[in-house]
Amino acid sequence: MLLVAALIVTALAAVAGVAFATGILRPQTRAESAAPAEQLAQDRCQSDVLDQLLEPEAAQLSDVRAETSNLEADGKDLFALTLEEPLKGVDTSRITVLNVSGVVNATNEFGSTINDPFDCRAYFVDGSLEHTLVLFNHGH
Repeated sequence: MLLVAALIVTALAAVAGVAFATGILRPQTRAESAAPAEQLAQDRCQSDVLDQLLEPEAAQLSDVRAETSNLEADGKDLFALTLEEPLKGVDTSRITVLNVSGVVNATNEFGSTINDPFDCRAYFVDGSLEHTLVLFNHGH
């Protein structure tokens, strides 16, 4: 039994070695394993936007883009900074913001389809995505 296990491990090691040598498998570099901040923000915001809709499975997002934004501690970011964890009490110099914007085509509470622009604020603390805040032009 021990001999069979040893043969299996040896065979798997040989297969992995060939796969790496031929390029079929390759180790991920640190840069490849970590998604860029823009992609993290966009993915999380799209999910958060859909979570707020009456019929998320029927909604469609378009014109979605992520861009660096200023932290508006006295404006649209005030609520997230003063009342919500995990940002409450964090030194604002540690926070960076990406604004993800786009348009959602969704069914409203009256059964009509609306085109509603949205903004989603993605807050990074020391480079780690910690919180998002979705802002719609209309209520959902």
